Amino acid sequence: MANEAPYKRKQYLVDRPYQLRFVTRVFIVVLAVAVVSSFLATGLLWMNMYRPDLEQQTLLVASLIAVATTLLIELLISIPIVFVLGIRQSHRIVGPMNRLKQMIGAIGAGDFSQRIILRQGDALEDLAKSLNAMAEQLGQRYPKKPS
Repeated sequence: MANEAPYKRKQYLVDRPYQLRFVTRVFIVVLAVAVVSSFLATGLLWMNMYRPDLEQQTLLVASLIAVATTLLIELLISIPIVFVLGIRQSHRIVGPMNRLKQMIGAIGAGDFSQRIILRQGDALEDLAKSLNAMAEQLGQRYPKKPS
């Protein structure tokens, strides 16, 4: 593992339950904002539709339909974008976490030669460097005995 090339992404769903839960929470927030803004826009238009001083109610009805359609299209466009960005962002945390768990398990089993290389910009890059330094020090302190 010490001489391997930097880690290449092979799959985005490393810890499927965590990542899907993360994306679902982000999606719910976006959906809530869209629903609130939709109700707000609709309420404002409906308030203006029934004013006696307005004669052209048809124009306001058309405006209401246009706003509702626009909000629906925005929501349909934002759903896949939020999903993809959420999966990618959660992968920057979950991917390194899984690799760190594997490394720690190997060190716990006595294999102090383990090293981890994360992509630059991964969320846990500093932790990986510290664990690599720790493994190096443990390897010097407890050298492997020849079998």
